[in-house]
Amino acid sequence: MQYLRIECVFKSGVIPVSYHYLFVSVIKKALSNSSEEKYQELYYYGNKKNKKSKNFTFSVYLKEFKIVENNFIVNDEIKCIISSPDKELMLYIFNGLLALKNFKYKDYELVLQRVNLIKEQLPTEKEVLFKTLSPIAMKNKEGDFIAPNDLEYNLALNYISNEILLNFRGSGLKEPLVFVPLEMKKQVVKQQHHQFDSLKESILYINAYRGTFKLCGHTEDLKILTQAGIGFRRNQGFGNVQVWQG
Repeated sequence: MQYLRIECVFKSGVIPVSYHYLFVSVIKKALSNSSEEKYQELYYYGNKKNKKSKNFTFSVYLKEFKIVENNFIVNDEIKCIISSPDKELMLYIFNGLLALKNFKYKDYELVLQRVNLIKEQLPTEKEVLFKTLSPIAMKNKEGDFIAPNDLEYNLALNYISNEILLNFRGSGLKEPLVFVPLEMKKQVVKQQHHQFDSLKESILYINAYRGTFKLCGHTEDLKILTQAGIGFRRNQGFGNVQVWQG
């Protein structure tokens, strides 16, 4: 069976340094373009916003850019990779992206260049090497972001991974996970929700980590986590990973 990810490529002269909600908005627009029913199901519960975690993650790549104040000035293409174990959701997002010619977000505009389906490799063993495509954000029970060498890291990883699997397939981890950092580096990510732009206090600095690591667990769990993402804030562009050959 072939597993695919979505690769969408945009052109834009400038995007915000806190670009995460920009691309969340792109995905939401693509989904609503394709199926308003699926969009409402995913993001709303009755008349209230659905805070339940969504079964997808994404990562963003910039080339030929420089930072000017709170913006990236981009001289090349911007690439976004979307991953999910939910095939129906991926189909809706893919079809919605095909209909999206350009997208405006506040004072920014993305012009779609192309949308592709790309092959992905899934784990076949119980011990797998991974490389991050977007940094992993992990929190302890107090809500503090923690590092891979923290004593609470594996506990937090098993908690959130169990929730991810329970949300997707109705059952949690088949076996406990063991995270072994190989070369992980800290990346502080500045994030600000678009609804609170005028409030400086709304800026959140997320201590996330990117690099390479080994993950041990049940093969079926590892497959789903490869597609759904690892850690917290996956739906905001964190925790996208790929199998790494070393």
